[in-house]
Amino acid sequence: MGRVAGERELRIRMIEKFVQRSFLDRKLAKAPEFLGLGRDRLGEYFDAEFYKLEYPDVASGRIDPLLHYMKFGWRENRAPFSGFDVDGYVATQMNGDRQTCPLAHYIRFGPAKPAPVPCDAKAQDERHNGYLRWYQSQDENWAQEMLNLLDALGMDAGRLSDLPLGRHLQAMFSPQHYRRQQGLGPEVSDNECFLRYIAFDLPEGVEPGPFFHEPTYRRKAVEHGLPPIRDESAFLHWMRHGQPLDISPSPLFSTESYLRANKDLEEFRWSKITHFLLHGIDEKRQFLPEAVIEHGIGVDTPNSTRRFIDAHGHDRSAHDELAAMRRFLGSQRMRDLVGKANDCDPDVTTNLDLPAYLPPWHERAYADFKHTLGLLPGGAYRSVVLIPFCKVGGADYVAGILARTLSEIDGPVLVVQTDQADWARPDWFDDVARVDLSGAMAALDQDGRTRTLYEFLRRLRPAHVFNVNSQLTFQTIQRFGRQLSTFAQLHAYYFCADRTPSGDEAGHPVSNFAPVFEHLTTAITDSVELAETLGARFMLPPDLARRLRPIYTPARTEPSAVPVVEAQVRGAENRKRPVLIWAGRFDRQKRFDLLLDVARSLQEVDFLCWGKAVLDPAPDLSDLPGNVTLHDPFTSYGDLPLEEVDGFLYTSDWDGIPTVLIELGAMGMPIVASTAGGVPELIDETTGWPVPVGSTAEDYATAVKDMLAAPRDRIARAVALRHRVTERHSGQSYASALSEILQEAS
Repeated sequence: MGRVAGERELRIRMIEKFVQRSFLDRKLAKAPEFLGLGRDRLGEYFDAEFYKLEYPDVASGRIDPLLHYMKFGWRENRAPFSGFDVDGYVATQMNGDRQTCPLAHYIRFGPAKPAPVPCDAKAQDERHNGYLRWYQSQDENWAQEMLNLLDALGMDAGRLSDLPLGRHLQAMFSPQHYRRQQGLGPEVSDNECFLRYIAFDLPEGVEPGPFFHEPTYRRKAVEHGLPPIRDESAFLHWMRHGQPLDISPSPLFSTESYLRANKDLEEFRWSKITHFLLHGIDEKRQFLPEAVIEHGIGVDTPNSTRRFIDAHGHDRSAHDELAAMRRFLGSQRMRDLVGKANDCDPDVTTNLDLPAYLPPWHERAYADFKHTLGLLPGGAYRSVVLIPFCKVGGADYVAGILARTLSEIDGPVLVVQTDQADWARPDWFDDVARVDLSGAMAALDQDGRTRTLYEFLRRLRPAHVFNVNSQLTFQTIQRFGRQLSTFAQLHAYYFCADRTPSGDEAGHPVSNFAPVFEHLTTAITDSVELAETLGARFMLPPDLARRLRPIYTPARTEPSAVPVVEAQVRGAENRKRPVLIWAGRFDRQKRFDLLLDVARSLQEVDFLCWGKAVLDPAPDLSDLPGNVTLHDPFTSYGDLPLEEVDGFLYTSDWDGIPTVLIELGAMGMPIVASTAGGVPELIDETTGWPVPVGSTAEDYATAVKDMLAAPRDRIARAVALRHRVTERHSGQSYASALSEILQEAS
């Protein structure tokens, strides 16, 4: 027994190596629906420009047109080039067969012209037979490849060589069912599960998934007069005797119902079960007269038919309920009820072909909802931090600090992305669990997104929920804040308001404060200025104003032993010209245009700039002043030549307390900065050179000249700024402020 178990473990390790080398993935990924043709071959006939013009949703979705056609388009009856009549071609050249990509069939078997041409019955029959022969050969090739894989693993493939293997076996296989049977975790891939099944379980006659229901097949085997099931398993008996006769082994599927729902298959000459398994499921065809199975629209949403079969293939109570519904539909009572209704309304008859509803499978959004909840990670979390995305903005940076600090002081934290998949700075969220819901949420409508996020949080049941700029989370709190508050304390971070091109305030402090404030335990701001503004704007009485909590963002940079300003002043005589750094987004808020005007006014100063446009269109950079040098956004402050410059220039028109000023202040950098938002809480006449918002380029140029002209004052102010940051913006003070919020909430 031990020797057998040891051999099995050895084979499993060999299978794992096969999968790791992607060898198995290549073997199992051959797509019969493309008749063995690859992307390059299809691309020779595919017209991408036509496809984008004909189907604007593809162009707007930013997906490669050929990739879209191969994954979705051909199944959705979309034309691959102008003049290609998909329905006409399938009817006249493919005998109504919708199991194969029409473009692939056209390339391999079709006429030379784009438009289908009529052909006589004999020629069409020969073309169809040739197609079937080729298709059958694919099954034989697939079976041989599986046997070769087993040989390569040193296993006895002879036990399977006499079985009628085919691709339907892989289509029947359920990785989820197999993992449950074998006690395997999600780290074992679907393909590895399948190869384990082929190697260890199929030879023992184990069924591949819930589509095979042994009691159903045993009953049908007797009804059809098949040879008795004696020594071999019921599944192997079906492979040898039931499958060739197209006998369904599932109470959920009958060929008669499948044909009634899919009349285009009436002339299909092959096994209807094989068609359903290989193509009908992926084509999302209906197959049950008692229930309409609707499918989600998310790219990664699992196929609803597969989920239905997985859920109910072995569920006796579901079988009984469906059978009872079937009996009732054909019963005398049903006919009597319809007859009485017909007396009142002659349009009501038993001949109506109406959809049948079986909750929740009839609801299209349910599949996407279920998929989103399926992303729920295991484990318990004290706090959930919700963010829209992670780009390179200050709010994203603060979210990382918040998540890591919460993890240190209060236990496990989960970061949830809700709006977009951008994840530009994973280093800001080191060692914090994360799940991206943005892709799954995109498939839902607004009502579905808020319902799903609420349900997601309800199932997690954290003690605290922190929202950092997620619009969807604000909408969910507005709708479900009372329910969420029954199990979690709700907190929202607010940063400075944005500005429209006309100068009006906009953004979360304007639109998403009043609608959610009643549900919040705390409204956190990054500056005292913003907290005071919100309190005054909404006339909060003292007991409610206490919920407004300014918390200074901590510097993540450890203060150096010597402020950088000292090295700057010492090295100034070695520089031919003064040098300043500007860093930020090339967006309206940060006023890169103002920086360029300052550079034009100070031709004797060089400006080194780091940044890019993020929220607004990129500016015209064709006419930069000669003393301006551009660099891509930096990833670390170590990327900046801090000791080889003379200071930093900040030109924003509106802001909170920018993290870049906090970090540079911790290093002892002399700074000229606008007085936007909360900046004066950091930069004043004692710690830098403040310039009022709305000042001209000449005003900034004057402040720069004053700074450059006074080396001793530059050192004094930079050291004072470093002291202020060390005192107010330390990690310890941030953690203490958060701890107070958590303790008060509990």
